[in-house]
Amino acid sequence: MPAPLDVLVADDEPKIRRLLEQILQAKGCRVRLAQDGLEALSQFQRQPAEVVITDIKMPKMTGLELLAELKSVDPLVNVVVITAYPSVEGAVEAMKIGACDFITKPFDLVQIQAILYRCQQRLNLSRQLRSAGEGLLKLEELNRRLAELNDLKSRFLATLSHEVNTPLCIMGEWIYLLSDGSLGTLSHDQQHAVEVLISAYERLHRLMEQLIDLMNGHQVLLRRQSTSAQALIQQAIAAVTPKAAARSITIASRVPQEPIPLEVDRRRCAAAVEYVLDNAVTFNHDGGRVELEVTQSAEAVQVRIHDTGIGIPQEECEKIFLPFYQVDRRLSRSHEGAGIGLSLARRYIELHGGSLQLSSQMGTGTTVAIALPRSTAATPLPTT
Repeated sequence: MPAPLDVLVADDEPKIRRLLEQILQAKGCRVRLAQDGLEALSQFQRQPAEVVITDIKMPKMTGLELLAELKSVDPLVNVVVITAYPSVEGAVEAMKIGACDFITKPFDLVQIQAILYRCQQRLNLSRQLRSAGEGLLKLEELNRRLAELNDLKSRFLATLSHEVNTPLCIMGEWIYLLSDGSLGTLSHDQQHAVEVLISAYERLHRLMEQLIDLMNGHQVLLRRQSTSAQALIQQAIAAVTPKAAARSITIASRVPQEPIPLEVDRRRCAAAVEYVLDNAVTFNHDGGRVELEVTQSAEAVQVRIHDTGIGIPQEECEKIFLPFYQVDRRLSRSHEGAGIGLSLARRYIELHGGSLQLSSQMGTGTTVAIALPRSTAATPLPTT
């Protein structure tokens, strides 16, 4: 019988604190309460907790700031953040910093029980690492337990994607019916409101597609179709242009006029180029420049993207392809995105048998080279 978990709850709403205290005590946990991030950090420094559950939005010190401080004190501490359903952006940001899980409002008892179980498993592993040392822990047993945790995480993500994606698709159908006038004529203000809803819906829908592909790993099913490199580039540039224009960033492209045929998953290949371009814009200077060049050889089609941005330290160049990883969170905190674009971009290209390589220099900029093998090429496309 495992020992009761020692849980510290940080939330500025008394009702939420009391409710969580009741739920956790019913699950056999020892519970301490803090009314804001500063009090929680002070309590933790005096007496560390095994699990910290914190709201994201709090006065004095936010949940994300508390998370960062706790991780600096104890990198192995289990931190769970609270987020309002259906918004998961705050939770995604917390995962980047080191949160191990998140709880959605209104609280789901089954979800909380599953999270406590995962925390207990992580705690058991960390205790063994601390007491026996990593070298004394049997590698086979460690791998088995980590695989079990990964399986639980995969099942959780699968359930989350289904439960969110289904109502999301229904929302999309109704929103577009409103937009095209099928349900009646809209006033100017109503049309503007629907356009805002469509933008938010498409952003959330895209995030869900990214999470599902990330979860499926290299088992993503490609849907190949005849297209051209030019069509992929145009689609990617069009998606990023408004964001670049808002910051006076120039996107210059050099693409051959004669169509370069490809037989690829058009959506995912265009997305791969778009994610790289979006990164080049996001971490560029206002008034900066992004250059894109397409060339071809007998073996491959190459897409080279260079930006005049802030650059990446040499030792970080491979790490940025890890999901949710960002080089400098202080610089990245204000930027939108889940931090999985580059990870998916490389995965999509490699699924086609290609490669995505990155080189960078701090203060000078970053260059990404994408190569798609000519074996993916289709029959020549007619020139129009």
